[in-house]
Amino acid sequence: MTGSKYNQSGSGREGGEPDPGPYWKRMHSDWRFWVGAFLMITALAVYVFTGDLAWVPTTLVHHP
Repeated sequence: MTGSKYNQSGSGREGGEPDPGPYWKRMHSDWRFWVGAFLMITALAVYVFTGDLAWVPTTLVHHP
């Protein structure tokens, strides 16, 4: 073997490909992020609009 697998910048990438950067900076273009965000917002809305997941109405019944 006469060459190194690393390019001049020290990364193992082939020359010519730009570094995409860390995932947390480019995650907003990932479909999995948006599906997770939608499911989380939906779960929060269900929790808030149902009165803390109280599906049964909590009306007080007064007996005469």
